[in-house]
Amino acid sequence: MANLQARWLTSVLDIPRAQWDSLWPPQAEGYDFYRCQEEAGIENFEFFYLGLYAGDRPVLFAPMFTAPFNMGLAMDETWRARLEKVQARWPGFLVFKTLFCGSPTGECNVVGVADDFRQDPALYAALDRALMDMARQRRVFMVVFKDLLDTDAERFAPMKRLGWFGGDSMDTAVLDTPFSSLDEYLAQLGPRTRKELRRKLRQSTQELEVETVTRIDDIVDEVYRLYKGVHDQGVMSFEVLTPAYFLNFCRHIPDNTVYFLYWTKGDGQGRRLVGMDFCLHYEDRLLAKYTGMDYTVSRELNLYFIGLLSNIDWCIRHGKKRCLLGPGSYAVKQQMGARLVPLRTLTKLVNPLLNWFPNRFA
Repeated sequence: MANLQARWLTSVLDIPRAQWDSLWPPQAEGYDFYRCQEEAGIENFEFFYLGLYAGDRPVLFAPMFTAPFNMGLAMDETWRARLEKVQARWPGFLVFKTLFCGSPTGECNVVGVADDFRQDPALYAALDRALMDMARQRRVFMVVFKDLLDTDAERFAPMKRLGWFGGDSMDTAVLDTPFSSLDEYLAQLGPRTRKELRRKLRQSTQELEVETVTRIDDIVDEVYRLYKGVHDQGVMSFEVLTPAYFLNFCRHIPDNTVYFLYWTKGDGQGRRLVGMDFCLHYEDRLLAKYTGMDYTVSRELNLYFIGLLSNIDWCIRHGKKRCLLGPGSYAVKQQMGARLVPLRTLTKLVNPLLNWFPNRFA
């Protein structure tokens, strides 16, 4: 049984890239993704990293952050609405400082683990011990593994013997795109959906110009305005991004970054930016990260649907086999052929007495 030591690192740049890559699966949300995120200055979020080492050899890297968590985000719509009424008078009610394993802006939680340690009980005992020590040090209410795929949730199942309990997070939508053209994609949809999408495409061709770029330095304020327009429509939100977040990706990883920009047609002042999609891509997939739109014209111009179709068309033309569309708007995404992939959580309350109750009834 290995004697593992925990080290807390304040930046991903404190980890040699070769060490990170030795444990991390190849994907867009890797070393540079975390650098872009941590350097964005997201308010109320503190980012750091846990490393477990066998001597000088790293055997686990886990991205971590602390943030206030509104329990309404874990409730259904009915109870969330009730909680919002209470929080209108008492804003801090059921909002707890939380230590998270994962990323607030990531597609799913990944923890890099050496292959030969994945079955070692000492790894999970050391991980639990390190997380609880940090939780008490930071005076947080609970520790949460955020947005685990089923395969990763199974890998960390040994944590349940140490007092952790499982739960469900929001599903993410994935659209497989093994098509030779957008027409072929549309042809396999239901007749009603296909007819409606073709109508929206014809209309957008007359009224919109779609541009794909890898840099937005000169229009970042407009991009951010559109992002905030969508963000502020949300019932409850977790993170509020900054302009620096969007700029960091085109500066640090332009080869994995694409921005879809939607302009109204016209010369001079008649041409304006009314929508955007920020996406990452890697190998066989496109990850739709954040969208933004001008709500004064969004319905008239069918911006939401045109954004989805633009993402799908880009995937097809660039040989990507999957378009990851993220959580929310499930009915529309399923109508367009997406499948839902469940995401899970693992949680432990720092107070042992309080932690007994969810373990007893989980």
